[in-house]
Amino acid sequence: MNTRKSDQPVKFWRKRIVVVGAGAALVLAVAFGLLLWLARPLLAGPRLTTLTLGGRLAHVDAGAVRAAVIPNLGSGFFTTHVDRIGDAVDALPWVAEAQVRREWPHTLHVDIVEEVPVARWGADGLMDAQGKVFVHSQDKAYASLPQISGRDDTAAADVLAQYNTLTALVATRGIGIVSLSVDARGGATVELDDGIEVRLGREDAAERLARFSAVALPALSAKLTAVAYVDMRYTNGFAVGWKTPGGHVRQGA
Repeated sequence: MNTRKSDQPVKFWRKRIVVVGAGAALVLAVAFGLLLWLARPLLAGPRLTTLTLGGRLAHVDAGAVRAAVIPNLGSGFFTTHVDRIGDAVDALPWVAEAQVRREWPHTLHVDIVEEVPVARWGADGLMDAQGKVFVHSQDKAYASLPQISGRDDTAAADVLAQYNTLTALVATRGIGIVSLSVDARGGATVELDDGIEVRLGREDAAERLARFSAVALPALSAKLTAVAYVDMRYTNGFAVGWKTPGGHVRQGA
């Protein structure tokens, strides 16, 4: 028996069903996509239109904060990522910490803690208590801060830690350190508040400064006003540079 003629209508209807099904699926996909597109504003929530700044802002510019916030705003309340905004504000000069929060329905709050400089770094840097050089400034208001310098900004935290160690070491003797410089080889030199420079070298800086305060300082007490520097890099003694003619002498400990 020949069955080819009876199979043709079945195949025809199968093809039509497949075409219709594919078309219906396409229509549903387009409709779903259109629905999502139309629903996006509703899902995003109301737009954030009000920015409030909190904290004692003596140096942080409000305009700079707004400029950092605006590019990171989402399309609405729910699509705004506060972490991104916080990172953008944290990167601004003088900002130590930024906390960002949303308040329904239209407000974004940014609370800022400003940096507090504890020392000057290099030619014009200011550093905080963690050794971060957070801004470069020529402001004379910070001229009384300790002057610290080192190889580059990456060494700032280590040099500040050394400064704090040395300062604490001699503070009980009434000696103040106004500057610490560490050269490219790691050699440390401090300047005291009476203008005397003490050369400590690369190794055992704390031990040498302690020896200066216990041995060299008492030995020179009658002539301190004439001393330009004291070199403590000798094992069993120290050298003195004088402000007056006569220059450099060697003196035993």
